Amino acid sequence: MSNGIYPKAVWLPGPANKQSYEWPDKLTERTGRGALVHSMEGLWQSAIARLDSTAQVSWHFSITYDGIVLQSYPLSAVCWHGGFYANCRWAGIECEGRAGEVLTIPQTTALIELLWWMAHEEGWPYFKHERETGTLLEHRWYCATECPSGRIPFAYIIERLNAMATELDVLRLTMKLAGLAIAGQWQELANVLAYIGVKAG
Repeated sequence: MSNGIYPKAVWLPGPANKQSYEWPDKLTERTGRGALVHSMEGLWQSAIARLDSTAQVSWHFSITYDGIVLQSYPLSAVCWHGGFYANCRWAGIECEGRAGEVLTIPQTTALIELLWWMAHEEGWPYFKHERETGTLLEHRWYCATECPSGRIPFAYIIERLNAMATELDVLRLTMKLAGLAIAGQWQELANVLAYIGVKAG
């Protein structure tokens, strides 16, 4: 894993004291792979003001209406966005807007790209919108809240992420086949092609 800073993000650090837990055991790094995707219930400027206040809340990423990703803590940090159980496990992503507003196209695109990066940073085994065993989770599953208020198009996001994974697999396979052909490794090339034929059948 890298330093946990998303390359496309604007770094907007949150207060250093609004992360981790000292009790019952000191916990400074998340233990799970996945993200709680939240509805910010307001504008990003108001959310950042709240982050900088004494309110006992913090999260990793904010995504604005126009698709700008703001990052306030490294990916591995334990932030306070979903309740103790969720905080210890998953990253928090806040999406600008309120209940009743669908994500904008730039927001959705930015969220997909961010989740793709996170999945590769943490080695997510799959993209699944499911309580406990999923990698894409909802705040309302762990606290008495409506968040994310039906705003997140999880089915579409998972479809796009899986398509990206398939496209990447095809690219990797193409590069492997080309490399074998260039190197003149004809038997290995034949073996790979035969394997593909078996899998396809």
